Amino acid sequence: MDLRQLQYAVAVGEELNFTRAAARCHIAQSGLSHQVAQLEREIGAPLFERTSRAVQLTQAGHVFLPYARRLLRDAEEALAAVAALRGVVPGRLRIGAIPFGAGPVDLLGLMRDFQHSYPAVELIVSDEGSLSTIAALLAGASDVAFVGLFADQLPAGLHHQVLALEPLVAVVGPDHPLRGAPTVQLRALADCSRFLECHRDSGLRAQVDAACNRARTNRQIVCEMRNPADLAALALNGLGVTIVPLQVAQAATTTSQRPSVLRLADPRAVQPVAFVYRDPAPANPAAQAFIRLIDSRWPSNAGASSQSSASLA
Repeated sequence: MDLRQLQYAVAVGEELNFTRAAARCHIAQSGLSHQVAQLEREIGAPLFERTSRAVQLTQAGHVFLPYARRLLRDAEEALAAVAALRGVVPGRLRIGAIPFGAGPVDLLGLMRDFQHSYPAVELIVSDEGSLSTIAALLAGASDVAFVGLFADQLPAGLHHQVLALEPLVAVVGPDHPLRGAPTVQLRALADCSRFLECHRDSGLRAQVDAACNRARTNRQIVCEMRNPADLAALALNGLGVTIVPLQVAQAATTTSQRPSVLRLADPRAVQPVAFVYRDPAPANPAAQAFIRLIDSRWPSNAGASSQSSASLA
């Protein structure tokens, strides 16, 4: 077997479609199918079940693909390590990220600064939910990630560093009975509201669920979306209420709409921005350079506590 065959098998395993895998690998589908079939012959077991409608991993495929990803990653890191001896940091950095909206950490600026310092590194960014991002990190499909989860909400085997904490607030419509209240209890909000929520895969959803569990209240969820800014816009138009980070609410409202942003009585209702990677740290020189950049900006997490005291003003 060779690295190309491993690359093709991983692409098919992730796409579960030979046509999309071939396009991703810039090869004709017939060539990719031939190489995967040759790999299966060398392994002595089929990796995929092929039908006219779907492609599924076999038991052998489930066992083999994590090793294939590891071999590809090791080869990439080996080449990058040799290049680093020449003073160049090349290769790829795969980053899982939370939405690039208003927030206490300028993720776009951080990536821009990294790209300026390491122009030979190819940045690959995925903006799936925090839970999917963690799964990708553990599977080796991402090198580092930013998530909206606390350490006790993560599986073992990950380094977790909180970069900032931001209060969660409720956003209500112009005719909501609690509009203008200085603070609001989640139970009272749930008793008279329909909720607009982030997708259940998101870190924000995990924090709202945790806050409702602490309040021992259930809520009626009528909408799920991925972007908190979209939820705030819907809430301001009276389609329900939502709970989002403070800066998202502030960015979505004008001065006259500020009474629609309500402080929650629960002081633990906060959204973390956490930097996460596998422990021990990945050997990829690009990932190591990015980790050093994070450590230089947040050496003692001093910014996390200051962000939690942000004002509604």
